[in-house]
Amino acid sequence: MRNVKEKRITGLLLIVFAVIAILAGAYRPQAAAAAAGDFRLWRQNDERWGNNPIGGSTVRQSGCYMTSIAMVAVASGARDTESFDPGVFSKDLNDIHAFNQWGGLSSWSSVSKVVEEISISSYNLEFTSKDKSGKAAEIKALLDAGSYVICNVGGHWVYIDGVIGDDVYMADPAKDEILLFEAYKNENITVYQTLKGKEPYSGFTPLYDVSAEEAVTTTAVHSEGATVTTQTATTTTSAKSGSTTASASADPKSATSTMVSTTAKATTKAAPAVYKTGEYYCTESKAAVYSEPNEKSASDISVENGNIVRVLSVSGGFGEVRIGGRKGWINLECFGFAEERELSVGDINNDGVSDEYDLAIINEYLSSSGRLPEGVSVLTGSETAAADINGDGNIDNTDVLIFLMRVCS
Repeated sequence: MRNVKEKRITGLLLIVFAVIAILAGAYRPQAAAAAAGDFRLWRQNDERWGNNPIGGSTVRQSGCYMTSIAMVAVASGARDTESFDPGVFSKDLNDIHAFNQWGGLSSWSSVSKVVEEISISSYNLEFTSKDKSGKAAEIKALLDAGSYVICNVGGHWVYIDGVIGDDVYMADPAKDEILLFEAYKNENITVYQTLKGKEPYSGFTPLYDVSAEEAVTTTAVHSEGATVTTQTATTTTSAKSGSTTASASADPKSATSTMVSTTAKATTKAAPAVYKTGEYYCTESKAAVYSEPNEKSASDISVENGNIVRVLSVSGGFGEVRIGGRKGWINLECFGFAEERELSVGDINNDGVSDEYDLAIINEYLSSSGRLPEGVSVLTGSETAAADINGDGNIDNTDVLIFLMRVCS
């Protein structure tokens, strides 16, 4: 009798796994980031909308494209941040069944059905230039013509805020870096789309309107805390057009720069990152693992987007990892720090309920455990603890069965 019941349970689990895999897609854990009134701080993994369904996926997993378009809606004046955000946009699109099972748009025209003032005017176009300077010039020409631009950076979409010289400034739904070519490798930046907004693109979007000149001072700081340069720029914002112009300090003793907004966060090159040990998730489509803390010693191991690794020590911008019993080093610029969170057992995605999305996460963990080497996971330590429903230190079919009983009860 027990064997018969076990066979029935196994059959049920297989069916559930198949359905859930279609429903929720692949889970990619990301660190939470808080959004604010500035749409450029919107992140697809924001806890307020990260778990919103988009077709068979979620904003957290597949919402970079949708979030980038939402930024265009605000930048062009079609919407404001008081009544509109990626959560509102995703719900409206989902209500008209705009997404496919992977979280992509089934039809680009669906954007105009939700925000009638904006439209995708050209689809996936490839850059004609191969170098950074040429690509920056191409983007600037499109912006100067009044188009809004979003770029694909190896399977991930970002909103382009503006161009100064060879520097392309962006708002990234997945990370806080603002310089396109510093955050992503040039060879991965190959495709872009242009969009038409309510108002044509007219320059960097200021965080708020100012009617008079405002001095903005930024200070670059070493990771040790030593101040190295101070730059002052005078920013003038046109409240009518939203365009911003600026001039840098002429002090020859400091490096000159051009400021483009009233906020340092949205316009200046970030100070050198201070890395620490702990868990990190891969933000690239694939990141190499090196035998030494440099990029001249690539091994045959790599880490895929969303995978979690634990950094044991840090050397400059590289972190020491143990993968498959082997010591290696990862370039931490290709990873994001996974903040440790307190999660309730069963609520793996921290949305306040234990439901089919959490079950999908457990399924993803079980299906990936056979192919990922030791030291690489799709879950962080806190997520793994939340997925261990019976608390025996293992995640297996027993946890799935108990979870099913909890959800169905």
